[in-house]
Amino acid sequence: MKHRRFGATGLLVSEIGFGGSRIGGLLAQGTTGSGISTLHAALDAGINFFDTAGIYSQGEGEELIGQAFRGRRDRVIIASKGGYLLPTRHHLMARVKPLLRPVVRFLGLKREHLPGGIAGQLAHDFSASSLTNALEATLRRLRTDYVDIYQLHSPSSTDIASESFLETLSALQALQKAGKIRFFGVAADSLEDTNRAVQRGTFNSVQGPFGLLDPDANGLLQGWYDLRLGVIVRGCFGGGLLKDSLSVDELRHLTPKYDSIIALRRIAEERQRPMLELALQYCLRTPGIGVTLLGMRTEEHVRQNMRYYDAAPLTDDELAACNRLSATVPQPVPNS
Repeated sequence: MKHRRFGATGLLVSEIGFGGSRIGGLLAQGTTGSGISTLHAALDAGINFFDTAGIYSQGEGEELIGQAFRGRRDRVIIASKGGYLLPTRHHLMARVKPLLRPVVRFLGLKREHLPGGIAGQLAHDFSASSLTNALEATLRRLRTDYVDIYQLHSPSSTDIASESFLETLSALQALQKAGKIRFFGVAADSLEDTNRAVQRGTFNSVQGPFGLLDPDANGLLQGWYDLRLGVIVRGCFGGGLLKDSLSVDELRHLTPKYDSIIALRRIAEERQRPMLELALQYCLRTPGIGVTLLGMRTEEHVRQNMRYYDAAPLTDDELAACNRLSATVPQPVPNS
């Protein structure tokens, strides 16, 4: 596993990071032990960057990381996030989850089968008191007295433009001064919102979606790298849309980007590469990126992702072909 300098932080991060949103939770496969085994397998593979959030699986994601790296805290870089409020029903779900999980597995339920009250919308609170309380809870779950990187979790353009956003930044600076966080960043839902936050305040890191289906049309990644920000990207595999198992009819139903995905499949087939290998190697060859997050739920996911990582880097011709195609991918209208 190769490592890269992470902005001006002095941290050396593995080129791929562990995306922790898929461990734990009502729909998780296996037991708590299997989640910990997956985390151990990632560390043994050379991954030292673990990204999680207080909201993931009602805090269970952080708890698993805390258990997995107890006694090995100095070997890992933990990035967590705060800003979402955990409603009462989610606290209740955390308590009854051990009882419900065997039933869910027996019935074969998927996320789309869950009631809206369980998988519904969540509110934000980026106030100083809320962030401080959220961080304290995160530290307890992680069994540590500091987080390497603490990120604002999905602030909207409205949140970023508000007068209170500067108070939010002051709160992060106070937590950093107190030694509870080493560095802080922002993990917005779009590169444009991430950039809005960078323009309003000083951060150590940024996180946003990027990949073959989410190209950086405005060259923001390189600009953040030039500002010596640590750059984290997620969504490398297109939220599952790049899986070879999806039929053309399924793709047409799922996304307006299906033409681009079919064209990318032709590129992968011509180069005799699995589609997901092409996607990861594309991120690894894109300038400005510090760490590419990959969601992993099982040890087999770790092994498969390492096979994609260990593959030959994209040639210049392959990179150019992907860039030409990515430029034609339909893009969402940025928030005003």
